[in-house]
Amino acid sequence: MRTLIATLALTLSLSLSATHLITGHFSFEHVSTGTNTSVYEVSLVLYRDVTGVAMPTSVTVYYEKLGPNGVTSTLSLGQASSGALAGNCGSTYGIDAYTYSANVTVDNNTGYTFAYSTCCRPSAITNIANASSQSIYLSGVLVNGKPAIRSYNNSPEIQPSIATAYANTTYPFEICSADTDGDSLSFQIVAVKSGSAATFTGTNIAYATGYSNAAPLGSGSSVSIDTANRMLVIQSNTIQNAVVNVKIVEWAKDTTNAYKIMGMVEREILVNIVSPSAAPTPTLISATSASATFGENDIYLNTSDAVFPTSANFDSVQVQLFDAFGNATNFVTGSTPISSSYNAFKLHTSDSIMPGPWTLIFGYSADSSALTGLCDSKLIDTISFFVAPPAPVLVGPSDSIYASANTTYTLTNYQYVDSISYSLSNATLISSAPDFSSFEVQWGPANGSASFAIYAFNGGVADTAAIDVTIYGIGLDELDGSVALYPNPTEDFIYLRGAPANTTFELRNTTGQLLRSGTLTERIDLRGLASGTLLLTLKNQHTIKQYKLVKR
Repeated sequence: MRTLIATLALTLSLSLSATHLITGHFSFEHVSTGTNTSVYEVSLVLYRDVTGVAMPTSVTVYYEKLGPNGVTSTLSLGQASSGALAGNCGSTYGIDAYTYSANVTVDNNTGYTFAYSTCCRPSAITNIANASSQSIYLSGVLVNGKPAIRSYNNSPEIQPSIATAYANTTYPFEICSADTDGDSLSFQIVAVKSGSAATFTGTNIAYATGYSNAAPLGSGSSVSIDTANRMLVIQSNTIQNAVVNVKIVEWAKDTTNAYKIMGMVEREILVNIVSPSAAPTPTLISATSASATFGENDIYLNTSDAVFPTSANFDSVQVQLFDAFGNATNFVTGSTPISSSYNAFKLHTSDSIMPGPWTLIFGYSADSSALTGLCDSKLIDTISFFVAPPAPVLVGPSDSIYASANTTYTLTNYQYVDSISYSLSNATLISSAPDFSSFEVQWGPANGSASFAIYAFNGGVADTAAIDVTIYGIGLDELDGSVALYPNPTEDFIYLRGAPANTTFELRNTTGQLLRSGTLTERIDLRGLASGTLLLTLKNQHTIKQYKLVKR
């Protein structure tokens, strides 16, 4: 009888151990909300070593209402999907993922703890003590709304996956997607657990010698959390299969702007560290695009694949920046990853980016090993981009202009223009500065609409700067010369003879600014006025006449 009992005990132990469940995690998705209750889809993902026994068609989870008088219930989850998880970097560790799910009805504005447990973990897990004799205990907290926040909650989405990387290679692994409800997420590395789901008694499994919460991959390794991008960043010099447990807590602000917990799940992640010697030939990570904006100190870079955090600290040792003349006048001083997949970066530069063509050359020096992706893929590439110049603008009078008036216009940002063309309507270009900084235009001779447009080019980029005016009055070529003006040019006074009585005058500069006006007398005082061309308009009840004066 004792022999039979011993045999049965041994058979049961082997059967349970042979399940070879490695890790798992819960998720909760809101389905609907009623007056007093809500419906959620509860999902449980379990990861199995392919050498283990077949998985069941359903599993049982326990859930308990939070509070002093919580009632424990059970929920049967049916197998919804299954499939093998592909390894990479030469990994041969076979993993299957099984998803179980079912709907559950819960009270509104209430929290629940869900738990699942089973035996046993595979002996191949290196970072926990006596792995083959340890059960799995998985839990999560569903908060079905809080009055001062919202009436429901969804847990962060977690995709079935394993973290595989070469030894001595830094690799960021996505813990979860961004929270669908917009909650803030906090992350904490905690011990994996064993225990009983029926009694909600999860206890920490002791780490194997040399491992701890601070070093879940062992001494000489590093494990950190990139909170902003929801990444577990791992590096290990030891070939191993380890389990890292990350506690994910959802936080949301109530109406008093205080943060409150909206849910919690723990994600156990299988970390598969493999030897680089098992790798296929390293593949090229290409730089797919780069761009920058005039006057800024950043270049935006995209790559075809991930470039990992410790190797993404680009500077001018790994990448050099050349201008159109082949000069490395600007230097890359660092970088910031701006995507959770680590294939988009903001490269910081020592000086502002000026207009024109630029070229980035990666792997420029012996330090090109810093530009490393998963499985030792390299970023060695050349990519060019063009920074558009600031748009030029014509500055000068654009309201009513006297016929045949000569007007000077200045061009902003002319220093970035390498060539121009122009078009005129009812106007003539008198002159232009050699550097395109200014232009003199004679308007008319006809009254009505007129325009002057500049087409400025820099490195193949064309911009248009235009002025539209309305011309009125009588042109100089129409004047009968009955009024005598002298001396012209003059330094102080202009004298007039022959003007009819009650003639008024207006004296303007070429920009149209009114300088003097009034009833005409024998002379007009020009003292105190800036030198240059002036436009004198004489008006009486019969005629309007215009003269061009030069003030010395």
